Amino acid sequence: PDLVRESLLRSPGWRPLFGQAGAAQGHLRNHGVGPGDLFLFFGLFRQVELVGGAYAWAKGLRPCHVLWGWLQIGEVLELGTFTPAGYEWAAYHPHFRRGRGPSAVYVASRELTVRAIAAQGIPGAGVFARFSPRLRLTAALAQHPSSWDLPSWFYPSGNRTPLTYHADPKRWRMLGQRTELRAAARGQEFILDGDEYPEAVRWACDLLETEERRS
Repeated sequence: PDLVRESLLRSPGWRPLFGQAGAAQGHLRNHGVGPGDLFLFFGLFRQVELVGGAYAWAKGLRPCHVLWGWLQIGEVLELGTFTPAGYEWAAYHPHFRRGRGPSAVYVASRELTVRAIAAQGIPGAGVFARFSPRLRLTAALAQHPSSWDLPSWFYPSGNRTPLTYHADPKRWRMLGQRTELRAAARGQEFILDGDEYPEAVRWACDLLETEERRS
């Protein structure tokens, strides 16, 4: 994702972008991902410390999965062999230069607008400037980063469709008021349906309102 305006010199009209292609883009398209939907980006991180004037891995702390940014879709550009009219400012993006297979670029909305829930003043895309425990997906004492600690409502009870790529019930376990998930390794494009999980909408808004304002 290209989410930070200051990372490069920008043409007038620039907005944050996320490009996807191949099987991952097919997965998004097949599930109807489009305008209004929200991407939450996560990655593998490990804490460092200063030792003798240089950074080193902090002893005793394991790598973990952490949410680091977001993008709410304003528009989806299905790409062919030319840059769509009006989007010349985006021609620098690698996905505009691809010539094979399905490819798309997701353009951020200008401001975050999630159904009837107010998220005033939050941009449609951005990065979290600093770590917070609320952004951590990996369980605190987990031996592997793909052991996630999630809110209880994440559990796919009843007829609710699980997070995509996680249909195997053995991946899920209820632990009191929390849900433990063994996340698919090297996974991406995990999709959760906000109509089936309305709690996710409030959770995402609370997360963004709190963490974006800490930035």
